Amino acid sequence: MKPLKTLFLIMIFVLRSLDASSRDGRPEIIASFSTSIEDQDDAVRHNIRLACGKLDGYIMMPKSIFSFNDTVGEGSARNGFRNGAVLYRDEVRYEPGGGLCQVSSTLFNALLAAGGEIAERHRHFQPVTYVPPGLDATIKYGKKDLRIRNPYDQKLYIESSVSGKSLLVRIRSDIPPAFRYELFTEEEEAELPIQDDGRRLRGGISVNVYRKKLSGNRLIESFLLYRDHYPAVYLK
Repeated sequence: MKPLKTLFLIMIFVLRSLDASSRDGRPEIIASFSTSIEDQDDAVRHNIRLACGKLDGYIMMPKSIFSFNDTVGEGSARNGFRNGAVLYRDEVRYEPGGGLCQVSSTLFNALLAAGGEIAERHRHFQPVTYVPPGLDATIKYGKKDLRIRNPYDQKLYIESSVSGKSLLVRIRSDIPPAFRYELFTEEEEAELPIQDDGRRLRGGISVNVYRKKLSGNRLIESFLLYRDHYPAVYLK
């Protein structure tokens, strides 16, 4: 096995003293996360904007569990979604709702940075391009959902938008939590077996995902959230 590679993910966590928007009477930003849509085609960008519109303004009640599928609905043509690229195991297909997994993954990271608790989350079969390995959250209506619990005694507010080449999700709260959170991952790549038939093989990756709990800049604790493994696959 190759040695562990540690990847520190930069989580944009805005502290109370730095949040200018808190002075306009709105709940304060406690976490945010963005991903690039620069390389996505028009259909996928349309789907991302449509899903963002359904998420924007959602209120997570205290101790409640948010469901992505219940909120966004089925990524079908009937619901206005276009044919876009969808990753199925080791191949790309085109079907209505392509791009929704980028929205769910972006939201997933923002909610984890806000202290949310995972009730249900699924990885892709292979790593995706818009978030580091281990930090994706795939969805499939009726089969796979993203469900996150609000652990606080106050509401959390979801803001989602597309601006230029970026998808942005912000999490707001009436009362800033006592702690802030940061994520980091450790990756371990499996050695590739020797191939005699000329086929190319992409190695598997094991990822540990950790979350740090901090008070100001003081580390309170660091703990393993979960472990993912992406298997080796033959490249077509």
